[in-house]
Amino acid sequence: MSLCYPEDGSVSCGSCCGIFNLNLTKKDITLLLFQRTEEFKNTVDFKVSYSLPAYRQSREAKEKQISKKDDSTYNCPFLGYLDEGYKMGCMIHPSRTGNPLSQNYSFYGSSICLAYQCRNRENPDSMQWSKIFQEISSNSLEYSQLSANHEIIQSLEIIFTKLNYPKDWIFGKFRAEVKGFLKEYIDFKGISDQRTSFEISSLELETAKSLIKKLSKLLRKNSPSFRWLGNLIT
Repeated sequence: MSLCYPEDGSVSCGSCCGIFNLNLTKKDITLLLFQRTEEFKNTVDFKVSYSLPAYRQSREAKEKQISKKDDSTYNCPFLGYLDEGYKMGCMIHPSRTGNPLSQNYSFYGSSICLAYQCRNRENPDSMQWSKIFQEISSNSLEYSQLSANHEIIQSLEIIFTKLNYPKDWIFGKFRAEVKGFLKEYIDFKGISDQRTSFEISSLELETAKSLIKKLSKLLRKNSPSFRWLGNLIT
């Protein structure tokens, strides 16, 4: 089990594959992933090596005209839906192909794809967070929106530390409030605030008050979570 691909449940994260770097709506991203999955299923044979680069070339040509938020971030066409379900993941992962180097057909290659760890996955409490993300996410896009955004998670953890609250209150005493905040964030910001998981920020030097102010901007004013964040510091 991992933050990226929880064994239980029906959601997963694909942010590091660049899908959210595309200027598309949730509906368009879902359609794109289904189109990739269908083309991959119909054209790729793991026993025929040339079928993998041919698929990549085909998808890159079809997706070339989609505008990006950051032109330097690659959008890997091997991200799709796995096992006839709604979990997104790498369609050429070694666990599927039986080849430990199969991701060399991707732009980044096996060494980078298999070794990459986003900030939230590196978090020692990543599985605690994963459980919360799964409880409030209705699909893999929402789960990815939370799993890739280390700024929110780091901010909440730092706020609790600076206010001398036990960190485990995030997953216990204030679990319902934390879930409420994250759900409101998803509903309010949606895909517009989606991260690729490559973003890096350092928030340790900020005060609890300044971090609460930043998080409050992700919510509608006077929402339950907006008030909860304000009450943390009183």
